[in-house]
Amino acid sequence: MMKILVVDDESPILTLWQRFLERWGYQSDTAADGREALDLIRAGAYHLVITDLAMPNVTGQELLRTAKSEQPDLQFIVTTGYGTIEVAVETMKAGAFDFLTKPINFNHAELVIAKCLESVNAHQENLMLRRKNRDLEELNELKEKFIAITSHELRTPVGIISNIVELLTPELKSHPGESMFRLISRSSQQLNEIVGQMHELSRMNSAKLVLARAPFELHILCREIMDELKFVLDKRKHRITMIFPDKMTVTADRLKFKKVVRELLQNAIKFTEDGGEISIKAAIDEGNVLNFSVSDTGIGIPQENLDKIFHLFYEVGDSLHHHTSKDEFLGGGMGVGLSIVSDIVKAHDGTVEVVSEVNQGSRFIVHIPQNTAVGNA
Repeated sequence: MMKILVVDDESPILTLWQRFLERWGYQSDTAADGREALDLIRAGAYHLVITDLAMPNVTGQELLRTAKSEQPDLQFIVTTGYGTIEVAVETMKAGAFDFLTKPINFNHAELVIAKCLESVNAHQENLMLRRKNRDLEELNELKEKFIAITSHELRTPVGIISNIVELLTPELKSHPGESMFRLISRSSQQLNEIVGQMHELSRMNSAKLVLARAPFELHILCREIMDELKFVLDKRKHRITMIFPDKMTVTADRLKFKKVVRELLQNAIKFTEDGGEISIKAAIDEGNVLNFSVSDTGIGIPQENLDKIFHLFYEVGDSLHHHTSKDEFLGGGMGVGLSIVSDIVKAHDGTVEVVSEVNQGSRFIVHIPQNTAVGNA
């Protein structure tokens, strides 16, 4: 509830103000002079002060100037029996929101007070939004520092583990502990992938995403990825088709676009039941824009989540039932794949859209202009 302080040296006027303010739904206190008002203002939290100008000891103008110097956001409406332009100008210069002439027209006063408190509300909401934005900026900065530091600190020990595993693999064939060693090998691979993703995020967050655009044949790139994922596709019995010409040449950063295609395919694999269908389509339209899509017959995405899936660390699945896997059905990850896709496509001056329906599948469409100059971006 808005709290108002009324200051006037005439007791009947204070009583009248309190009755009207109570009727309008405001909480109010009263003071008989400016000195008493200053004590109340310093001790309490008021949204508005309504003060007479002509008072003994501390005048209304002195009260306004002193209180405003201590609490700049505190609003004032002044009342005076001398309703001249000069008085209005002086009080407005001193920081008053408005002024009312005596005798008070309380119908008009109600409107002025309502307008004043609306501005107080707007100001408080603006301050709250600024604080939230500042908190979000600080949180985002901490997140970026965490990603960068963690990525840097993990790369060396994880790399050492992976190298040792690679060296020992041939020597442990048919060894009693081979199955346990395979588990260590798979776990180190997963750690390597996670650290790699964190490093990629760190580079993007640090504005180090440099593109090396050049022409390449799209079907060759897609074939490379499908060969890399052949074991997973066979294991999950997915049927995958490519619908675009073999000789289709596109211009982009090949390595980074490969990351986009791989992430979209892995996403389709994870969220499509065994035996499902995945299709890759591509075409260059009349505006010389590459339209590349990956579609699946999977579980789909609820409409209310479509605007969140490209957010960093967001996962469609329930985090309480999270299990890490890049190829199992509904396998979880860090929730960074689609965020990386979005960042890479944006760096190419492109866009990503998604069309999806629960239990009907999803289609991710990447649009990348082809008329960008070849070379480093």
